[in-house]
Amino acid sequence: MAEQESPLTDAIVEFVLNTGHESIPDDAKTISRRCFVDGCGLMVAGSTDHSGRIVQNYIKEFGGEPEARILGTEMTVPAHSAAFANGVAGHAMDYDDTQLSSYPDRIYGLLTHPTTPVLAAALAVAETMGSTGEELLTAFAIGFEVECKVAECIKPDHYIRGFHTTGTIGAIGAAAASAKLMDLDEGQLRFCLGIVCSESAGLRANFGTMTKPFHAGRAAENGVVAARLAAGGFTSDPTIFDGQWGIFEIMGGGCDPDHLIGKLGNPWSAVDPGVSIKPYPSGSLSHPSMDAMRDLILEHGIKNEDVKSVRLGTTTRVLQPLRYDDPQNELEAKFSMKYSLGILLHTGGKGGIAQYRDEVVVQDDVKETLKKIEPFVDDEIEAQGYDRIRSKLTIEMNDGTVHEKETDTSRGTPQRPMDREELYEKFTECCGLVYDQDQIARAEKLLYKVDNQESIYSLVELLGAGQVAEKKTA
Repeated sequence: MAEQESPLTDAIVEFVLNTGHESIPDDAKTISRRCFVDGCGLMVAGSTDHSGRIVQNYIKEFGGEPEARILGTEMTVPAHSAAFANGVAGHAMDYDDTQLSSYPDRIYGLLTHPTTPVLAAALAVAETMGSTGEELLTAFAIGFEVECKVAECIKPDHYIRGFHTTGTIGAIGAAAASAKLMDLDEGQLRFCLGIVCSESAGLRANFGTMTKPFHAGRAAENGVVAARLAAGGFTSDPTIFDGQWGIFEIMGGGCDPDHLIGKLGNPWSAVDPGVSIKPYPSGSLSHPSMDAMRDLILEHGIKNEDVKSVRLGTTTRVLQPLRYDDPQNELEAKFSMKYSLGILLHTGGKGGIAQYRDEVVVQDDVKETLKKIEPFVDDEIEAQGYDRIRSKLTIEMNDGTVHEKETDTSRGTPQRPMDREELYEKFTECCGLVYDQDQIARAEKLLYKVDNQESIYSLVELLGAGQVAEKKTA
């Protein structure tokens, strides 16, 4: 259909059109299910968050055809609204998974949060279309792969200049998943991609505010809207990834075509280099350092009152996004290296949802603990590059004892993967804000078998409001 050479757009279109459930390798399906479980749990948790509540009230003002469920609630709303609400909720606590980089010049940990925008869009469209579980998981895996490969193809300047890729490129993954579920033909798919690239948006200046999860929600909504408009005949440039006016050139200053052409599904990004499932509800760049702090606390029985100082040497690429030295609320705390290390020291190694709350962040004793923490740029670590999240933690005790640990990875990464029991603990932490233990257990089991479901309606019902929702979230 394209009137000009468009190898990048062609590669994406051919991958989406020609990939079916049977062509997705088993290991990619296994990881997709894990991401599916983790993502749904976070959407349930985020439905109780301040930002999630605001979005739900906003959506109520407009009404519309009841097509898809907002997870964790009784609300059934238009598909694009459900995608928006679930996308915001999935990223609200900054606890959702992160894409890993395949190339040393790409910034490790700073590509996308791949699951949230794709899953939020796919769930909404699948419920609207009456899709099977197999169709849903297939579309999710395809959207996830497209998002990751596009994020690696675009020049790193895209993120460095201040774009938030979960918003900008997450929308492309959401559109690919939506288009697959709607069975768009080649022409419609090209128009869908052209539309969504003009919807692509998200600025890193909004990190530490509710607008960061807004990026993920809007990306999911934009993917649904683009697919539905294209299905109705709405047109766009059918070669949107190519040429001087294409998204790669305009928003990234170019791309590396060989990172995408011939690489979609070869290998699947979920498998190689893999995806990192977060162990803490904070910016992923803090996690290796947080695990180092947690490990030292648990190994040596370190108590806050016995610590004189904590120094963390790392890189500018870690400290620039984690920029809040004196956070005033939970959203800023998620992007504060001082807070993320300090709260672990303060609590003896705990750093979950309960520790990232406004009322905890402003406690005087917590603020006193943060005065002991000193993050700084370590020139030797900086010189090693940004292909890993490297840091060196030094804890000096009041008695002069020094504990040190160097790290470049964290729990939840392919190097230190969480097993199903650990994932269940996180799922319980999230869903326990809405559901009782029985509902949590049933939901987790069904989610792991999502592609065996003839209809997703039973799953959607199980992920709606909990029997103890009012009590839990009051």
